[in-house]
Amino acid sequence: MSDNKRSTFEQELSDVQALVNTPRAEVQKQSKNQQKNLVRARTNATTETSTDDLLEALPIDLDFVEPHDHLEWKAEGVQPDSMTKLRSGRYPIQDKLDLHNVRVTSAFRRLLQFIANSLEKRLRTVIVVHGIGLRSTPPAQLKSHVAHWLRHHPKVNAYVSAPSHQGGSGATLVHLKKSRAAKDETKERIARRLGT
Repeated sequence: MSDNKRSTFEQELSDVQALVNTPRAEVQKQSKNQQKNLVRARTNATTETSTDDLLEALPIDLDFVEPHDHLEWKAEGVQPDSMTKLRSGRYPIQDKLDLHNVRVTSAFRRLLQFIANSLEKRLRTVIVVHGIGLRSTPPAQLKSHVAHWLRHHPKVNAYVSAPSHQGGSGATLVHLKKSRAAKDETKERIARRLGT
């Protein structure tokens, strides 16, 4: 560096003061119970959305389906392989909600509670039995509503009509998003494995 540039540089830095070394806060390690409670609290915070909030956020335009129609939807970013596995019933069903003979208004609340409970238990694949609705007016009323609610639920990754051995078009397999707490635990497990 030339003398002229060095003097200009030193002039620019003339009023710079050194940082004062402040002591760091001491952080105590958490016990396994404390860590589990924190993970549980995080999970609850991410799954607690009021029924009324979700109901208000739903679009009004409900597309009615026919009783034997095949249902299928996936959120943006869901891998084709995941859909193939879901479609063929290769994901183990971890819980079941039976909405047979349940009124639409009650079914909505039950479905939301079921999803919240499933997320709290860290379940990923569940089945909702709604029937085909041949005798309802209009036909497939509950099936249409369930498809609509699932499509607009923020924690649903994908859904598809169940294979025939799991209920066929009278049931829907639902793939739920991984909870934030589960994602954090996976990251921590990978970091420990890699030694970082």
